[in-house]
Amino acid sequence: MDKNRQVLTIIVLFLAVSAILSIIQISITVNKTPTSGSVSFPDTAPGVAIVQLYGPITTSGESAAFSNVKGSDAIVEHLDRLENDPKIKAIVIRINSPGGTVAATQEIFRKITEIRQKNIPVVASMSDLAASGGYYVASGCSYIFANQGTITGSIGVIISSPSLKGLFDKYGISMNIIKSGRYKDILSASREMTDDERELLQSVIDSTYKQFLKDVSLGRNLPIDEFREYADGRIFSGTQALEYKLVDEIGTYSDSIKKAKEMAKLDENSPVYKEPVSPFNQFLGSIEGRLSFMNGAIAPVTKSLVEYRYIQ
Repeated sequence: MDKNRQVLTIIVLFLAVSAILSIIQISITVNKTPTSGSVSFPDTAPGVAIVQLYGPITTSGESAAFSNVKGSDAIVEHLDRLENDPKIKAIVIRINSPGGTVAATQEIFRKITEIRQKNIPVVASMSDLAASGGYYVASGCSYIFANQGTITGSIGVIISSPSLKGLFDKYGISMNIIKSGRYKDILSASREMTDDERELLQSVIDSTYKQFLKDVSLGRNLPIDEFREYADGRIFSGTQALEYKLVDEIGTYSDSIKKAKEMAKLDENSPVYKEPVSPFNQFLGSIEGRLSFMNGAIAPVTKSLVEYRYIQ
């Protein structure tokens, strides 16, 4: 009992210290001197909007409720609002993502291309990682910045599933399966995959891979034959991506904002609009971040069958 009390006391103290640190951190952020753009201009002044694409790309997001990772539905809705906001003259999409599910990635890509058709520049700013679906989204933008050490590429599609047949056989475990068709239990972990199933799944992979290549070619205005050699799932640095014509320039987040203003013919002191986050959500998000090391993640991760994702 004493040991349990000690553990409980440690957890309570940890939460208390985390809460205090979070409040201090938020207070510093709130009281920090704002940038020139956010002080010098009214809310109606023409400017650049920032959209964050962080973490795995899924329809609803794979993150805890109060973090800055949003699903594709939320991102597309945000882009819709910006598209119809008369003061937004350009958009910067800050990407730090390994990619994710196919449909979610494609919906963000399509929204970006719609915005570009309205002559609103969309600039991609790659952070640490913009691979697979992360690159897919970036390729839809008007201009792409990468840092020299950004990990990008991984152009390709993947389906993965564990095979537990050997384990099942060892412990005498069997599955009772009643199905409507021969392929209904495809990728079942309890048995080996058949040749027919492998061929069927490969056809799905090939189809979605062709969609990837087609959209990169469309977004980059680059013939497929000019980058197909590098579209075999390999990753590369930002410097290599520039060499392969898959990004436009090596530059920072600040450089991408400057470029967006330039493309929209805005003054260099024009405001930068970021999606507001309430102090309450900042507080909860900060607590979640400090707790994440205890459990790996606060929320369970839901994986799709077919993904544009870089697997680390």
